[in-house]
Parts: sequence; structure tokens; C-alpha cells
Amino acid sequence: MNLTRNKTRAFTLVELLTVIAIIAVLIAVLLPALGQARFCAKRLRCGANLRQLAMAWHMYCDDHDGRFLQGKNVNLTYGGWNGEVYDPVDHPLNPYVSLPLRTKARKQAKVFCCPGDRGGMPGSFMYDKVFNVRGTSYQTNNYLIGQDAHGYTAEAFIELDTAIVSRIDTTSIKKVDNPSLLVLMGDYGWWNQWVRPIQVPDVAIELSEWHGRDEHYNMAFLDGHVGLLHIPVHCYITEGYTVIPFADLYAKAWELQREQGLGED
Repeated sequence: MNLTRNKTRAFTLVELLTVIAIIAVLIAVLLPALGQARFCAKRLRCGANLRQLAMAWHMYCDDHDGRFLQGKNVNLTYGGWNGEVYDPVDHPLNPYVSLPLRTKARKQAKVFCCPGDRGGMPGSFMYDKVFNVRGTSYQTNNYLIGQDAHGYTAEAFIELDTAIVSRIDTTSIKKVDNPSLLVLMGDYGWWNQWVRPIQVPDVAIELSEWHGRDEHYNMAFLDGHVGLLHIPVHCYITEGYTVIPFADLYAKAWELQREQGLGED
């Protein structure tokens, strides 16, 4: 009688090491792609927030004779929860996203929170989420909303800055030029990048680039569309955007930028 004995063959050490090496290579290839996928998902959620807030601004302007919100610090206190540094203040945009004027409940104010928010505020709050400290992750275009903080101190731009700001209080949203090109608001760090000559630390800029690309910020335009936008240092106008509401000032802005060598590679 023949007895058949089943033999099981074990993996050799070389085979095990080969498999481990292949797995390590696959992980190394996939991790950057997974990281980009995470950035993309957060950017999409952030974009949905910005679109909703852009619609809310239009409703706000409709109820206020077409005028934008002006006043001290309203570039950051326009909406959201109270935050960790502000005394309770009214947030005029809140009612247009079904929130009370004042709220201490950060969970209520999710539309004001960018999921990629990792800080970048110059000073002692550098590494804290902007949403936790300020009550919102998003900062407005100060040439539209919050003109008390609009300014740029370089002498070459004083005349242009003054011309823009002097017209905001009397300008209706319906009379603003090029809404598809005009920046309304975006990730907190975009304005710090824009005014970078005023001693904004490099680490603040790096931390506030929340979507995985240098000098790029998720931005909402006045017509409501959203995009990941390259913000060059102190360029009033580029091929992709403008911070100036009035087209008759574009030529002056281009001239000043060329004179100062801004926006050049």
C-alpha cells in the first residue's frame, strides 16, 4: 500500500523579503496620491463653504441697498462663532446662513470652518486653527468688506489705495465691475500673502497654505464661483483675478506693478 504524504512548502527568507520590498514600494507610490486625495477632498468641502458664503453676501447686500459691510475688524468678525480672542460681537452675515448674530457654539458655525485649516496667524496664535481663534477660517477682500484694514504702506500705492477705498461706501454691488474676476473672500492666509512685504513671517505663509500648493488659496469670487488661486505678492490684478472693484483703475494698477517688479517670474 502506497501512502501519499502531503508536504507544505514554506516561504524562503528571500521570498519573504521580496514580498516585503514590493509592499514597501507600493506604499511609497500610493502615499503621495492618498495625500493629494485628502487635500482634494478638503478643498472641495472648503469650496462648498465658500460658495454658500458668497450667496449669503449677495443676500446681505440685497437687504442693505447693495452696500458691502464696512467697519472695524469686520474683515474677520463678519460671521462665524465668537472665537477664543473676541468679546461677543454681532456677526452680520450669520442670519443669512441660518445662525444667530452671536453664538459661542463653534459646531453651529461649520460653514465658516475650512477642513484644511491648520493656522498661520502671525504672532502667538501661529499654530492654532484660525477658526478656533477668530471664529472663521475665511478672510474677506478688504477692498470690499472691512476697509479699516485695507491699507498698504508703500508710498507708491497710496494714491491707488485711496482711490479704491474712497468709492466703496457709495458703491452698490450691482455697480462693481467684473464680478467673475473680483475676489470676494478666501482662506485666511490669502491676504497675508498679498500684503507679504509688511513683515509676514515665512512660517505663517507656509502654515496658511491649506490645500497642498505653495502660494495657492481657495477663493470665492463675487459671481459665486470658487477656485484654487495663485496669489502673487501684492498684485492688485493678474490674468486670474483682481482685488479692485473698479475697472477704470486697472491700468494704474498694472503700471504700478510693472514699476515695482511685482508678479514677475
